Amino acid sequence: MDSSKWFVRLPGDGAGQVPTRRRLFCFPFAGGGASFYRSWRSRLPADTELVLVCLPGREQRFGEPLIDTINGMVDAIHDAIGPLTDKPYAFFGYSMGAIISHHLACRMGAEGAEDGDGVCGPEHLFLAARRSPDVAMKRAPLHGLASNAFWHEVAKYGGTPSEILENQEYRDLFEAPLRADFKLSETAYSSDLAKLSCPITVFGGDRDASPVPDDLEGWQKATTGGFAKHVYAGGHFFITDHQDAVIGVVAETFGG
Repeated sequence: MDSSKWFVRLPGDGAGQVPTRRRLFCFPFAGGGASFYRSWRSRLPADTELVLVCLPGREQRFGEPLIDTINGMVDAIHDAIGPLTDKPYAFFGYSMGAIISHHLACRMGAEGAEDGDGVCGPEHLFLAARRSPDVAMKRAPLHGLASNAFWHEVAKYGGTPSEILENQEYRDLFEAPLRADFKLSETAYSSDLAKLSCPITVFGGDRDASPVPDDLEGWQKATTGGFAKHVYAGGHFFITDHQDAVIGVVAETFGG
């Protein structure tokens, strides 16, 4: 598989002078794209390469066939990511991105353990705005709703630009990818995944209704490694106001 379309690689400012020692893969939230994380490059250590995960159906891959199941998405990324795992790496996933990165980390960790080569997936898993695997979804699924009802519910999350919500042409353009993302998120089953051995750090908003802060606690049971939890003021997209703080935690934890 051509891995170049799946990943945008942003070396440190000292590219060519400061060798890459580690990689941070960033997975987008539902309806979002890889470009959301571009600004993180300047806030990470120079020896950390930022790798943006580009999912089909958005941004430069707009128009490609969508993937609306967790198994299909993990299979595709797994087939492409191999060449970039030759250095220590970590995953950061936001909401839907947290689901994908968690499932992918579990698969790669299990394969590393079976191979006995000492490579057991990412060195750290950073997860934001996603309930732990032992917590059931508390709202009704959205992906099967009629168009107007679907967009009404999406608007409650607060992360969709008003230009899209208020323009029928834009809604028609973006509805299919967003609906596919919600289907993946709402049908992913995570409670039977094997425990990871790497540390997990989670982030949440104190006014987020899904997940509420208590719904993050169960991530501690998803690993035999360390656990840390950070809660910030805000709703599901608390990161809008706290991006520097989140990046600071990631850089200090993984880039030290």
